[in-house]
Amino acid sequence: MSKILIAVWLGWLFDGLDSALYPLVANDAISELVGSENPSFGFFASVVVVIFLLGWACGGYLFGYLGDRIGRARALSYSILTYAIFTGFTAFSDSVLTLSVFRFFAGLGIGGEWALGVALLAESSEPKKRIMSTAFLATGFPLGYLLAVVSNLFISPFGWRNVFLVGVIPALLVFYIRKNIEEPAMWSEIKEKIQSPFVIFKKEYSYNLWVAFTLGVTFTLGGWASVVFWLPVWIERTLGGGLFEKTITIFALMGAHAVGCYLSGPLAMRFRKKTILFLSYMLTFLSTAFLYFYFKSYTSLVLIPAMFVGFFFGIIPGIAAIYFPELFPTKIRTTAKGFCFNTGRIIAALGVLASGHLVNVFHGNIGLAAGFMSVIFFIGGIVSLFAPETDGKLPV
Repeated sequence: MSKILIAVWLGWLFDGLDSALYPLVANDAISELVGSENPSFGFFASVVVVIFLLGWACGGYLFGYLGDRIGRARALSYSILTYAIFTGFTAFSDSVLTLSVFRFFAGLGIGGEWALGVALLAESSEPKKRIMSTAFLATGFPLGYLLAVVSNLFISPFGWRNVFLVGVIPALLVFYIRKNIEEPAMWSEIKEKIQSPFVIFKKEYSYNLWVAFTLGVTFTLGGWASVVFWLPVWIERTLGGGLFEKTITIFALMGAHAVGCYLSGPLAMRFRKKTILFLSYMLTFLSTAFLYFYFKSYTSLVLIPAMFVGFFFGIIPGIAAIYFPELFPTKIRTTAKGFCFNTGRIIAALGVLASGHLVNVFHGNIGLAAGFMSVIFFIGGIVSLFAPETDGKLPV
């Protein structure tokens, strides 16, 4: 199991790295491609994120289905190879259009990794170790984000394009997976594999599917439209921070995020998952709104609410990684999870586009727009109250 944990954790680590690269260089990239004083700067910057999230959504459904059809490890290799190659291609973007196309295909690969990696690990772990292993897996994304921050710190002075070349590294992980990882017995022993991805919409799965889908939408929409994308840009364009200020703030946020992810394991073993989700969503909403509405210029005090945002925001995907596999049987597990956690990014993409429009409506006030979008976390908290309880076991 340790080999599997290493492989899927690295896959999610590199997902975090790849996802962070554009938000970290968006200011420089869009400024070069359309002009820093372009009145539609916020719109163009957010469009690239929208296209990326659409790719992520399509990838979640496509690779999730492939995971149920041809195997978790095999499909995981294809997804990692896809996002590694197209992240490298992003360095050669010569317009917002080409930048968006490359980010779409990078998102396509990233979309499959979460559904596949979580299922592969959960189905290969001993029941007593599954919760903490999955919680540890969730730390990969924020730590990957921090790796991107370090890469950006040292590479971006030589040009934003060079930062994307770091994203080619995950391709090497594919060789390790193909050589060392076998398909879990829980999947291999199924005699009849899934034939159509639309089987997940059967009535018997509908309640769990749509609750999990809505939780995935609120987490993703709130995260991208309020935290992940706009925070680095807000620090530079609104608070007047530079590369160093942006770097230490993201470190504070994502470091706390990783801690929240890991602590979701002990929390899940002691409290009801719906209760943890409710409190995490609500506290994320309050801390995010405070961060954006209170600060008008950069000071070191920004780091404190940023850590609170990261910590509470980190508990949500940690619980989701533990909880979502328990909602669906093995035959449809990666297809359903891919739909719930990733296909919901279509709605999230529209939300990011709306947040970009809000920046224009609020006359370039990114903090006001991002703070307004944090209400999505409040909605997620309400939805979590309707989440079904599970017994901590994976249904066969």
